[in-house]
Amino acid sequence: MRRARFLLALICGGSAVAADIPAMDAGKKAEQRSCTPCHSLRLIDSQRLSPAAWKKEINKMVGWGAVVPDQQVLLDYLSQEYGDTKPVPEPQRSVPDVKQPDRVDKPAVSK
Repeated sequence: MRRARFLLALICGGSAVAADIPAMDAGKKAEQRSCTPCHSLRLIDSQRLSPAAWKKEINKMVGWGAVVPDQQVLLDYLSQEYGDTKPVPEPQRSVPDVKQPDRVDKPAVSK
């Protein structure tokens, strides 16, 4: 009986994840269409906000002229992908780390 419940939960959970894929795709498209005309996605990727804070950001951007045909789709996507419970990613570097030569300190010269 436990095994049957486990399998049922696995099947139902899998269909819930599959149902989220089209919504996530729609949200990603909304992000591309509405956000990238003004700034890079790096700015969004560095944010971790609550749904209420994302809603406030969307409203602010619309006030500044952003075109967001379906605010709820964008809000759901941003809250899911860049929610305040997710870890902040490491900052991206413009230039790859280059090993600097070892510095040799010269003794001070006294006069």
